Amino acid sequence: MKKCLVFFFLLFGTIYAKAQTIILNGSVKDFDSKNFLQGVTVRVGETSTATDSLGKFKITVELTQFKQQGIRFTNVGYKQLFLNYTSDYTFDIELRASYVELAEVRIMGTGTAILKKAISRIPNNYPQRPYILTGAMGLQYLRNRSDLFNSVAIVQIYVPSYNANKQENVKLIQNKIDTITDKSLIFIKWIGGYLTVPHADIINNREPFITASKVKDFQYQLMQNRMYHDRNVYVINFSQRDSTQKQKATSGTLYIDTATYAFVGADISYFNVTRYGTLPKSKLQYHIAYSPLGNSWYIQEAFMKGNTIYKNENPTTITNYITSKIDTSNIKPFAYGDIIQENDITQNISKQGDSSIWLKADTLLSHSERYNYLSKLSADITDTIRTNRNSVKQKSSWLNYFTKDNFHYSLTFIKFPVNIVNSPTHISNFVKYGFQIGTYFRLYRSLFFQFEGSGNTGTDKINFSRYAFHLSNDIVLNESAHAITLAPYFGYNLLSIDEKNENKTGRANYFVYGTSGAYEITHNVSLLISVARNHFTLSGNTHFQPTNTTIFAGVLIKR
Repeated sequence: MKKCLVFFFLLFGTIYAKAQTIILNGSVKDFDSKNFLQGVTVRVGETSTATDSLGKFKITVELTQFKQQGIRFTNVGYKQLFLNYTSDYTFDIELRASYVELAEVRIMGTGTAILKKAISRIPNNYPQRPYILTGAMGLQYLRNRSDLFNSVAIVQIYVPSYNANKQENVKLIQNKIDTITDKSLIFIKWIGGYLTVPHADIINNREPFITASKVKDFQYQLMQNRMYHDRNVYVINFSQRDSTQKQKATSGTLYIDTATYAFVGADISYFNVTRYGTLPKSKLQYHIAYSPLGNSWYIQEAFMKGNTIYKNENPTTITNYITSKIDTSNIKPFAYGDIIQENDITQNISKQGDSSIWLKADTLLSHSERYNYLSKLSADITDTIRTNRNSVKQKSSWLNYFTKDNFHYSLTFIKFPVNIVNSPTHISNFVKYGFQIGTYFRLYRSLFFQFEGSGNTGTDKINFSRYAFHLSNDIVLNESAHAITLAPYFGYNLLSIDEKNENKTGRANYFVYGTSGAYEITHNVSLLISVARNHFTLSGNTHFQPTNTTIFAGVLIKR
């Protein structure tokens, strides 16, 4: 009887141990930036999950499975981390970037012969005519649990032929936006979100790591072949030879079709990225995938994830795209007014449309390779964001003024309103010309306050300085294309002339009126010309007399 009881308890204990489940949880950060990482795969045996947009995870597994197989953390561009069983079920870990070490799998050689063959076949493997993609795009921006921007969009992308060596363009068809944001902190702006496909397209960008003359700057390692998007591919890891480079260190993986030597896809990581006019990014990841149609390969998917450095705000941006339609007949470039440009603020781009298509768009996005990177935030997380947002101080609201087309500035070449007279010595005509910097502040709607300061180069030891204070009103024409802005203005000018060789000075304070015209080159840069009428008399004794006209021309830049 005792033996039976012992056997029963042993059997029951074994069954209980096998059936016992536990919950593992924790967070994952980037080792260098300390930013939370979204989309990290957390695996225990055959059970896996992914970290959310806040770097958090929770996974339910069998205790015996955890004891036998441990827990593994993997993410594109990072070294995988494996941990053995521990009685502490909470894991707050940091992953190190893998750009200085290639993947820990069997190395088959450098693969440069395969790479060079693939590079030589690029003109034949990719379309010789332009085409237009239509697809769904998911965009997400999260900042420090106090700012959330979600958008799903239908976009079209104009892709020129490879030989044309022209830029791809993106046009928004429609989008929907779900935002929980602190409006006073919009100055932390996201630009380029809709341009993920042009940024990720390694073929049309002629990236240096697939350019024959520049491959010497990278080291390559051929890994084991594998199936990728239903194609048998060569897998080549690469990284820059100069690992000490501080800006835009590059590494990644290339997938090359074994049959056609076409680039089927690529995963690219840029580290310590800086861009003019935006916050630096500690890491920027791109994924691109191509699929064959006939004898050519077309863009099928694109993905971007950026981790930005800004105090403790930790902004993270994610864009995921998948193609639903490819047009190759009667293709024409998009109209200028429809094109999303490089410096357009992602959060400000909005175009409503047919609301019945969003379920189809979400379904399409769910079939993309990186769909899980787009967080489906639970109600408790969004409530936390709302609470944190409401507690954020409004001290930065003044910065918001400069991100809403309220501030412009100009760099121009000016002709001062004077002529040379009665000079006993030669004075160069160039003395009448100089350079000017202007700043323009929106006061109300189309009404601006202008401040301009100008001076010459001091030729012949004659110095000119001019300060202008104007009010102007913008009249915008041709808004759907290259906009033309006419700005009639009036105001008050201060002019000073100093002839150092002869100790002569001249001063004038006078009213002025005129009109400037600006022709838009991009959404942020316009060509500028201005003509003003003025009537004044110079005080003092100089070799100059006033004229009735002031002219300047240059560029106008919008922020």
